[in-house]
Amino acid sequence: MLKNISNLEGTKVLTKASQKVTGGGRGICGGTGGMPISWPQDRCFGYGIQWYNGQCYACY
Repeated sequence: MLKNISNLEGTKVLTKASQKVTGGGRGICGGTGGMPISWPQDRCFGYGIQWYNGQCYACY
């Protein structure tokens, strides 16, 4: 499936190091922690809000 996705125009495959930088690399909210909130994934975005491991978190 990754080959199919990476063949789309404008996509870029990230290295492991790039993935850690993009996602914070240290767990919930980049290691600062967060409180789970009951928002669906499509609403879970914005400053201080992160979707992690199937749950939406408000970061500290």
